Amino acid sequence: MRDPKARSIPWFPRLLACLAWLVLPSGVATAEALDPADGPHLELKIRLDSDALRMQVTMNIVFLDAIVTFARESPDAIAPVEGPALLDALQAWADEDLLARVDGIDVAPIIDGLMISDPSMELLPLFPRTGMRGIRKVRFQVEWPLKTEPQEIEFDWPSYPPDVAIDPDDPPPIQIAAEAEVDGIREAIFFTVESPTWLWRNGSTSIDERLQRIPVPVPVEPWRVPIVSLLLLVVGVVPGIILLAAGAGRALIGIILMLGCSVGAWALGDVAVREVRVGSGPELVMPSSADAEALFVPLHANIYRAFDYVEESDIYDALERSVEGGLLDLLYRSIYESLIMEEEQGAMSRVIAVRPVELVVESISPLEANESGPRIGFSALYRWQVDGRVTHWGHVHERTNEYLARFDVVGTTTGWRIGSLELLEQERVDQYDDLDAYRQDLDDPFDDDSFDL
Repeated sequence: MRDPKARSIPWFPRLLACLAWLVLPSGVATAEALDPADGPHLELKIRLDSDALRMQVTMNIVFLDAIVTFARESPDAIAPVEGPALLDALQAWADEDLLARVDGIDVAPIIDGLMISDPSMELLPLFPRTGMRGIRKVRFQVEWPLKTEPQEIEFDWPSYPPDVAIDPDDPPPIQIAAEAEVDGIREAIFFTVESPTWLWRNGSTSIDERLQRIPVPVPVEPWRVPIVSLLLLVVGVVPGIILLAAGAGRALIGIILMLGCSVGAWALGDVAVREVRVGSGPELVMPSSADAEALFVPLHANIYRAFDYVEESDIYDALERSVEGGLLDLLYRSIYESLIMEEEQGAMSRVIAVRPVELVVESISPLEANESGPRIGFSALYRWQVDGRVTHWGHVHERTNEYLARFDVVGTTTGWRIGSLELLEQERVDQYDDLDAYRQDLDDPFDDDSFDL
């Protein structure tokens, strides 16, 4: 664990960058920095609707030829007249390998909506190994009908052709980049030979289930003053002391009086109790340094979880549980717009892990109360790492970024919120250094130059 010594970066020009880097694993590297690797490509988009589980499958011909065989004139193209044969071959393959288990029952798939792209020749020089088979893609829909609302769905992806783009001489099985959208949650999925299963259970997508629970600040307990017990003690102790001081003849009476009133005060301790507060209003219990550290890490991690949601209102509601005030609006706008930009350009950026490196609570203090009531807060210097995966052209790029920032955290009776942040350091710490040198095609190959079958 490193001591998080800070090298300050001017805050205003770095603030927006910090907000985007907080969530996006690729930082400022968008689709323009990712390469169309010269090998098999596959992209899967899964969506659970009320009547069916649906999956959009996009693959190039290299991948297609690894899973089905059908008669066609040219190995580099698929003519419209050859589409029905391809559709039949895909349906036969799906009937064998693409069963989905819904509540323990196998459901057969239906293949439909086949499209074949007619790609731009400008990309051909980037595919010296696979040529037109590498840049020409097919897209089709897979549908598993649902009769009732499912409680559990399990699905295995079956095919992993050799990824010659990684190692032409000894290619490993390809990793499959996918994305699932269920109940307003969008999550990245990565199928591998070792981990081929996607499992979903009903009820796992609510905000309360997905966000880590953080204890709410509690008011300082008021003093409980037992009025009757205090009166008995005054009546018994003061005269008793006087009687004890008067001499031996009255000492026994003083002792009996004090004992009797003490027993009565104990027995009547819950009678006529009044609560007394110090100050003008209820205060909040100040956390210890250990308490502040324990609540800050999940509070910070919940920022990332908020952006798993699809709808803007859900993102905002989840984010509102971790961030307050002007920072909430700024964080929402900057990160949401960055995510939309990446997806429109063909890259998917998803956080897969948030890892604390070092946390120092610098100060803990009461804050001035406002219209919502009493407030407390602390300042924390936090260094953390974000592991992310960026997918483009069906390939996965893993990245790790490290950040150092100072956070001001505010606690009220409604919970803890991050009130402000100052980015101090940011750096890329993974092994990928040359992605900016690659070119890629930003256009969806099925937008214009394609035909339906």
